[in-house]
Amino acid sequence: MKIALVDRDRSASWPGSTNRFAGLAALLRQLGHDVSLYDGAAAEDLRASPTLTGLNRAVAAEPMLAAYRLGEKLAALDPDLVIAPLNGGLAQGVLMARACGEAFSGTRVALWCDTPSRRRFLRTDDQATGLSPLIADALERQALAMADALIAPGPIGEALQAILPADTLRMIEASLPRRPDRTEGPTTGAIAEIVFVGPVRRGSGIVEFTEAIQRVASDGLLEDRMVTLLGPARSDVQGIGREWLGMRGSRWSFPFKVIDTGDRAEALSYVRKQGRLAITFVDDDEDADVLRSVAHHLIVLPTASAGGPGLVDRTEAALRSVLAGEPVAAPGTAPPMTDWGRLVIELAQCSLRPASQAPPARGVTVCVVHFNRVVQLTRALASIPDSIDGTPVEIIVLDNASNHPSIEEEIRSRAGNRPHLRIVRLARAVPQATALNLGLAQASNETVLFLDDDNYYLPSGVERLARAVAAGGFDIVVTALDLFDDGDSEEAPSTGRLMFIGQAHSAGLFFNAFGDTAMAVRRDTFLESGGFRDPGYDYPSIDWVTLAKSQAAGLRIGALQSPAVRYHRDTTRADMAANKLDQESARLFVFEAYAGAFDAELLARYAQNLQFEEL
Repeated sequence: MKIALVDRDRSASWPGSTNRFAGLAALLRQLGHDVSLYDGAAAEDLRASPTLTGLNRAVAAEPMLAAYRLGEKLAALDPDLVIAPLNGGLAQGVLMARACGEAFSGTRVALWCDTPSRRRFLRTDDQATGLSPLIADALERQALAMADALIAPGPIGEALQAILPADTLRMIEASLPRRPDRTEGPTTGAIAEIVFVGPVRRGSGIVEFTEAIQRVASDGLLEDRMVTLLGPARSDVQGIGREWLGMRGSRWSFPFKVIDTGDRAEALSYVRKQGRLAITFVDDDEDADVLRSVAHHLIVLPTASAGGPGLVDRTEAALRSVLAGEPVAAPGTAPPMTDWGRLVIELAQCSLRPASQAPPARGVTVCVVHFNRVVQLTRALASIPDSIDGTPVEIIVLDNASNHPSIEEEIRSRAGNRPHLRIVRLARAVPQATALNLGLAQASNETVLFLDDDNYYLPSGVERLARAVAAGGFDIVVTALDLFDDGDSEEAPSTGRLMFIGQAHSAGLFFNAFGDTAMAVRRDTFLESGGFRDPGYDYPSIDWVTLAKSQAAGLRIGALQSPAVRYHRDTTRADMAANKLDQESARLFVFEAYAGAFDAELLARYAQNLQFEEL
């Protein structure tokens, strides 16, 4: 069986972290499986990042890029089973390609239940202040909605419950196998040093640990033991970092030192020495598993209650017990072993999770809005097939009051023999949203595609969009766009790629992560939601606003990962258009369209970080 195990450097606090699935990969290879181990966040790939709609900063968009890159890598492998982390939404590209019928038709996907980005962003003070946590949250929610199983090392906590989809997701409790370098177990012996292992930041347990160690020291239980803080410590920040630690440590009477390192291998090597008690605070038990393989004395505490007195009290109690020679509390013991040979076979044979129970939409109509660009329209029409799988494709050209008096004859002459071509000519020009809604009302089929007259479909573009609506049960399917700047040449070179998430959740409030009007819709559900937002005049970002409205109405939005449309980017015309200049209104309209359908806690934390930068 072909198995892809994917991990990533989950936190900038520990750069260069080891792949947590390395031990599992070794075990499965011994059992005869063809196992590929991937690092899902190769930083060097960012230099070749595609252009991103409304967000051309690769750092903020890194979760999108990582998911996209992984989908491209694994498509060539075509694995039977993929196991990837939930955190960051790394599996979204694979799952979206499968839901749209583009790839991975026989691939099962299981998510490893590490801590969601939402919880980390709400609880820590060193996360990026940009949009990347909101983008990661959107990708994670999508992944949970499409994955076949969720593997957790223990019971599902509140943090995950907050973003779980309403429908049933198969839950599996399992622990990772012990690493090949695991020792026979902790040895006994005197404790000469207490080592806090983790980054110096809010949410890592450092605040609770320092409070607890002060209490223990005040009672004389530390004696002459050294206290070591082992992990990366931030500098030049108004938060939990080196300066905060220095101020706190200036009042300590016991000996201590700081080893500022982001190298996990170095940290593990330090903890391995005899006489050292390691204490760590974890979001998921896998982090503790690494320490269990090397530490002679270990305390593991979950961070679920970080920030409250309960964790300080438990930390103090655990330290007192260990220093008194008593057994370590239960959280420090290894979880039961999992039979991964049996589990991966069960996962590879489980039923694929359906993307939706919606019936497949039948018949395809392509609606092209046109005004005074008959040469470009000719190219657009030529990219639309006459039929798909023997079923005729209806083409509606909605001419928005072009100046040419015999425009209908000109269009038919250039289009050639197209028996299912209809031309609807308007005597007076109407706003873009009005024209698109008129085309929607004229459509005879259940799946309706929209195209601007200066864009055109790539080979099989129409078929791919229509298939995605039917295969995934989506209400709307958008596509990545291949950009070009020369409006008259079919050989115009590509100048980049616009990528979209589709179901953008809270991230879509800030930039158009949804898609473009070059999309396919399920006619009835899209009409029920009001179609394109139409205030009676042209306004900026009709795609962004309409798709935000659609998400708020509960419509499901899929996204083709590879372009189905070549998109003409006319920067000169955009600079001369009043509605393109009015970007403030775009954001106001999007806010109204969301109708409160966003994560208020997430956005409040994002706003706090932005405000903090302005102080």
